[in-house]
Amino acid sequence: MKYYNDKDNQVATKVMFIFLQMFMLLIVYGFVYTSLVAVKLAVAKYHLTLMAYMPVVFVMFAYPVVLYKTRRMFQEHKRLRAIGWMLGWAALAIVFLYTFLSQLVAV
Repeated sequence: MKYYNDKDNQVATKVMFIFLQMFMLLIVYGFVYTSLVAVKLAVAKYHLTLMAYMPVVFVMFAYPVVLYKTRRMFQEHKRLRAIGWMLGWAALAIVFLYTFLSQLVAV
């Protein structure tokens, strides 16, 4: 019979959180990739400058910073807050990218 062990549970929750972070990074970077392709097509079609890539590049570099901050939050035993922040910022980044793209091609 196994006994309850806090140390094993903490290690397991940390590993599960890291896997969740990797999964969320893949999801956000999937949207970043599709946004880069869409911006590339918009630049070619509407003769835009390369500054059209800036919001996509910003999300590409800002979301790993969010993941770092949420990992620190998780290590400070603010687990639910860290998960909420990570999911919330991912949703915000995705909505921001598609709002930007819809405004870009509505020219």
